[in-house]
Amino acid sequence: MSEEGRDFGDEEENEPEIWDEHQWEEFFRESDKRTDKYILLLEQYMDHPDRDRIIAEQMGWTHLLDDEDDESENWADEFIIEEYEEGEAWKRLTGYEPTDFDQFEDLPLYQKAHDFAVDAKKMLNKDFTERNDESIQTFSRFVTIPPAKIAGGFSFGFDRDSIGGNIANCKRGLNAANKVLDALYEIGEKELLERELYLDYYSRAKEVRDELAIYIVELRERFRRGIS
Repeated sequence: MSEEGRDFGDEEENEPEIWDEHQWEEFFRESDKRTDKYILLLEQYMDHPDRDRIIAEQMGWTHLLDDEDDESENWADEFIIEEYEEGEAWKRLTGYEPTDFDQFEDLPLYQKAHDFAVDAKKMLNKDFTERNDESIQTFSRFVTIPPAKIAGGFSFGFDRDSIGGNIANCKRGLNAANKVLDALYEIGEKELLERELYLDYYSRAKEVRDELAIYIVELRERFRRGIS
């Protein structure tokens, strides 16, 4: 075989795998499990004098136990995976090329989800700080997630080798948007909001949910067609 042929084969063999949305979802699920386990261990051993070593052992970070010179903060850095980073320098390093918008803040869908979340939080803080109701708590817990996931997805970019992470993030936002709608429906059934205010919030929440669902379809089509 010629040198040229061997080089071509090596390039094919070393070509990185392109993850789809499902592979990214599995990655995020595993990350969530590690997060939950870490939080439980941290709460359990918060005041233990050998906390860091115990947590490292139970998390399986054996390579960190071999280095006695590591400071306690360093092993925590090994665990934390930033969902996204901001900044044009990071985008250039990954080969990210903006499509219609340079920043997620300029994306109309993000603006709509963000503004709704801000208004909802202000309303909850004003009228329901003393109300111990499950539907109110669910609404409050999930209403800020869609804009965060849209922003996190945007930072993955739109190239075919990374757009799966974008889609997986947005699907998490869509799941939260559905929970928001369900919670609002229960709030309406319980008549916890004035009818006019309830209808306004439900309409806005549904608009965010529907537009996010359409956005995901568009991202999937972009992945399918290999558009960057």
